[in-house]
Amino acid sequence: MLSTKKMLAIFLPALIIVGLAFFIQIVNYKPLFPKLKETTSEFTIPLSTQDPIIGNSKAANTIIAFEDFACESCKQHNEYLENLQKKYPNKFKIIWKGLPVAVYPYPSLEAQKYGYCAEAQKKFSEFKDYAFANTDNLSDTTLQTIAEEIKLDQKKLDKCLSDEETTVYIENTKQIAQILSIQSVPAFFINNKQISNPNSEYGWEEILGLNQ
Repeated sequence: MLSTKKMLAIFLPALIIVGLAFFIQIVNYKPLFPKLKETTSEFTIPLSTQDPIIGNSKAANTIIAFEDFACESCKQHNEYLENLQKKYPNKFKIIWKGLPVAVYPYPSLEAQKYGYCAEAQKKFSEFKDYAFANTDNLSDTTLQTIAEEIKLDQKKLDKCLSDEETTVYIENTKQIAQILSIQSVPAFFINNKQISNPNSEYGWEEILGLNQ
C-alpha cells in the first residue's frame, strides 16, 4: 500500500495541471450570447403620404402639427402660421396630423374624417379654413355644408367617409400621439422635438428663425 507522501507526490502535480487547464478555460470563456450594449433610440414621427401639407412641400423648415378642428387654440395658431406663410412664402411647411379629442358640443372625429377626405380630393386647405371658422359648431349639417361650399365630389366623399382606411389613418395618428405622450392640442414638433407653443406670430418667427 502506498504511503501518503508517495500518493501526494503522484497526484499533486496532476491536480495542479488539471486546475491550471481549468483556469485557462475560464479566462478564455466567451458567452454564447454576449450582453448587448444598451442603446437609446429616439422615436421618429412617422409621416404618411396622406398627411396634408400646408405651404410649399419643398420648404426647408418643417412643422409637424397635431391639431383638432374643434380647438380654439389650434384655430389661433392656424391664423398665426397662415399670416407668416404669407409674409415669408416658401420658408416653412406644416404637416398636419389631425387629432380629434373634442367631444363637446360635437365630437370632432367626424370633422377629422371630412378633413381626411377633403385632402383625398386636394381640398384640405379650403376645408380647414371653413372648419376653423366653425370651431364651435362642427355638426354633421355644418360639415356637409362645408363640403358643398368647397365643391367636394359627393360620391367620392361618401365612399371615403365610410372607408375603413379613413378610420385606420385616424387611429394611427392617435397611436403616434400616445407614443409621443401628447397631453393636449395643439402640439407642434420641429426636428422631431416638441416645442413650447409660442403665444404670438413673433414667437413663431423666433422659433423658425424667420426674422434673422
